[in-house]
Amino acid sequence: MRVAAGRPGALLGPVIGALDRLLRTTSRARRAVRGLALARRFAARGDNFTVDPDGVYTCETIEVGHNVDLGWRPVLMAARSRIRIGDNVMFGPEVTIRGGNHRIDQVGVPMIAVDKVPGDDTQDRGVSIGDDVWVGTRAVILHGVTIGRGAVIGAGAVVTRSVPPYAVAAGNPARVIRLRWPVATIQAHERQLYPVDRRLSTTELAALADLPTPAPNPAPVTKSLTTGVQAR
Repeated sequence: MRVAAGRPGALLGPVIGALDRLLRTTSRARRAVRGLALARRFAARGDNFTVDPDGVYTCETIEVGHNVDLGWRPVLMAARSRIRIGDNVMFGPEVTIRGGNHRIDQVGVPMIAVDKVPGDDTQDRGVSIGDDVWVGTRAVILHGVTIGRGAVIGAGAVVTRSVPPYAVAAGNPARVIRLRWPVATIQAHERQLYPVDRRLSTTELAALADLPTPAPNPAPVTKSLTTGVQAR
């Protein structure tokens, strides 16, 4: 429904303003109550967990760590598997995570009528998101995907394969563009945030060595006030 916004009269204007404030206050209270009730239904949740009550969730199959913001109106669904989200994770608006899939291989049966074989988890492999991950607006993450610690998922990405730690992935289907930092910087970052037993292993760091890294920032260009010659 579209509303044509005209100019209210001198008497009607304050009434409309008061009604608007009342409705916004009521809406905030409703969302707060629904959010608190909804968060209690998750399989596990840490401290400082922000959830939009207008999102879509299969709460009992979702585990969320500490300091997590699921963004505005996400869709997180895993009927037969698990969605696991680590600590210090943030989502942009309208992120979708699907922990399962539908079979499309049966001949002579409409797809909507295909039943899954009990115990067959090939179509329901869940999703795992590590610590310190940023998932951009309207990204889609499909079942069987693991997002490594410190990764960034670009807006609108469709993630069908796992993403290494500290990688930046974007596109449809998503591909790794580069690492956030060179491996040496990643090690320094890990030393500041994690105890020894939680840092990336030598094997995990070695697997990152062949991925592209960001270009170094160029040295600033300055100009001599006396000669006008550029210097670096």
